[in-house]
Amino acid sequence: MGNKFGTPSPIVFEVCNKRMNMYRTVNIRCNGTYSYIISDPLLFYTRIAGTVSEIYTRDIIDEQLKAEFVDALQPAFGALAELELRPAQIPAKANELKKAMNEALQYEWVESRGISVEKIALNPITLNDEDMKKIQQMEDAATMGSNPFMMAGRMTTATANAMETAAGNSAGAMT
Repeated sequence: MGNKFGTPSPIVFEVCNKRMNMYRTVNIRCNGTYSYIISDPLLFYTRIAGTVSEIYTRDIIDEQLKAEFVDALQPAFGALAELELRPAQIPAKANELKKAMNEALQYEWVESRGISVEKIALNPITLNDEDMKKIQQMEDAATMGSNPFMMAGRMTTATANAMETAAGNSAGAMT
């Protein structure tokens, strides 16, 4: 329990909203904690602990597991992108992430060592400001474009602003 992790570099995540036909690749960072269990003690003993001549403690394998866990985040986030989740929704989908992580780590952990991911607790996912702004712009444009009342309101506001600007032109409206 209590194995901390963090992404040293951003992970690519595709934000997908098929209803709005919106696809945007963003770079996300995340950190949190995870726990693992020895789901197959006999396999774990024969492949890992049984080959050690002295006392076997978890610090012997923890750095390797952490590196593999962080590496598996990319395919796991890819699986979550198929669910059309936004990055901010990922921490609330811990069970789906756990399942995706166990699938991504199937060979390295489950089949080779008898270890499975038990729990994952994510802190809020972070995006850089540029990616966040682009997603918000795309969502705003899609929302306004699909609602005729919002489009009409936006046009009315733009027309009124243009008239005010033209009226304030000291050389006259035509310039």
